[in-house]
Amino acid sequence: MSRIDSSLEPGLRAAMLSEVQRLLPAFLTAASIERDGPLNAAVELLELPESDLRRVLAVHMMLSPYVRDLVTALPTGIRRPLTSSTRPRVAGRVVTSGIDWAATSRLRATSSPLGDTWVTRPANRIFDIPENRALAWTLKTIFERGLTAIGPRDDHFGTWEDEIRTMTATVHRARRTAWVESVPTTWPGEEVYIQLKADRMGFYRLHVTEAARYLRRMIFTPSATDVVDALSHRYFEPNQDWKLFEIAILLRITTALNDVGVRTSPIRLFNDTKARPFAVYQLTPTRQVRIWYQKWPPTTRPSELNDAIRHYELPSGGTRPDIVVETVIGGETKSAVLLELKASSSGAYLSSGLSQLLGYMRDRPALFANEASGWLVAPPSPNFVSKNHEGRSLWVTSAEDVGAAIVARVFPGSTDQQPLSLHRQAGRTLGSGDDS
Repeated sequence: MSRIDSSLEPGLRAAMLSEVQRLLPAFLTAASIERDGPLNAAVELLELPESDLRRVLAVHMMLSPYVRDLVTALPTGIRRPLTSSTRPRVAGRVVTSGIDWAATSRLRATSSPLGDTWVTRPANRIFDIPENRALAWTLKTIFERGLTAIGPRDDHFGTWEDEIRTMTATVHRARRTAWVESVPTTWPGEEVYIQLKADRMGFYRLHVTEAARYLRRMIFTPSATDVVDALSHRYFEPNQDWKLFEIAILLRITTALNDVGVRTSPIRLFNDTKARPFAVYQLTPTRQVRIWYQKWPPTTRPSELNDAIRHYELPSGGTRPDIVVETVIGGETKSAVLLELKASSSGAYLSSGLSQLLGYMRDRPALFANEASGWLVAPPSPNFVSKNHEGRSLWVTSAEDVGAAIVARVFPGSTDQQPLSLHRQAGRTLGSGDDS
C-alpha cells in the first residue's frame, strides 16, 4: 500500500490506536502458539524486519520511566556505591591501620620479640558484590540498547533521538568509572533483588531494582501487552498511520468473524514458505472464510502481470493487495473480496485505490471467475461517501462498517450481523445464495 497522503485525523487516530491496544494483545498471544513468543508474532503481523522491531523495542526501553530515572540518578549513585569489606591480617614493620594486638603477640611469641613486626588489619573495600553486578549488567544493557535505538547518524528515528544520545553518553561515562569497570557484568541471579531492597540510601533499592526488572522482562519474557505497548508508543507514529489503519481493519474483520464462526488457524508462521492465510474461520461445516493479508491466495495463479514481467524480463516484484477475503465452500473457492485500504481523506488518493482494485481483478482472473468484488476501505470523510453499488464490482465501504459488511458478504444467513447503511442492501444482494 502506498504511503502517499496516508494520514488520519487526530481523533480517529487516537480511537484506532486505542482499539488496536485493546484487541492486539489477545491476537499476538494466540499467534505465539506457533511462534517463539509474541515478538515473532508481531514481526510476522506487521511485516517488520527483525532489526526494525529490535530498534522499536530499544527506543521504548530507553524512554521507559525506569531507565530514565536510573540514568538521571546515575552520576550521584555511582559516587556512593555499596561495598563489602575484608580485614586481612598483614604483618610488617609499618603500621598503616589498626593493630591486631592478639595476633601481634602470637607472632612475636613464635618469632623474635625484637623484630618490631606488627600485625595490622587494614579495611579493604570490595566492589564485586551482587548488587554492583546487577548495576553493571543494567548499565551494559542500557548502553547496548541505546546504541541500537540511535541507529545510523543519517537515520533520524524520532524526536527522542537527542535524549537517547545524551542518556547513552551518560551511561558510557559511568561505565568507565574505575570501580564500575572492575565489576563483572554477569547477572548475579534473581535472589539479588532481596539484597537490592536492603539498600538504605535508595539508589539501588529505587532505581537499579526497577530498571533491572523492567529490562530483563522486556528482553527475555516480554508479554503480548508489552509488545503492543511498545508498538503503540514507538511504532505507530504519524508517518505510520497507514500501518495502524491496516492493523485496525484486520482486527475489526477478525473480531466480526469471531462472532459468527470459529477461528481454526492462527496467524501464519514467520518466514513460512507455504502459502498460508492470516486467519481461517469455519462458519458452517462446509463454509470457510480465509483472510489473506499482503498476500495472494494460491488459487489466484497464474498472474498475467507476473507472466508479462517474466516474459519481458523486467525488474519488478509484482503487486499484492492489502487484504483478500476468500469464501471456500466444500473445499472450492466460491467468491472473493479484495480490500484496498487507504488511511486518507484525499479525494485524488482515494480514486487511485479504485484503479488499483481494477488492476488486481484483471491480473488474477482465476480468482474472480465467480462472484467477486473490490472494496475501497477508508475512514469516513466528506470525500468518501457510500452509495449503492448498483451492480458494480467496485464498492466503497467505511472503515466503521467493514467488519459487518464482510460478515454479511461471506455469511448471508447471519441476519443479525447485517452491515450498516449501504451495506445492509449490498450485503444481501451480493451475498445471497445457498452454500451449493
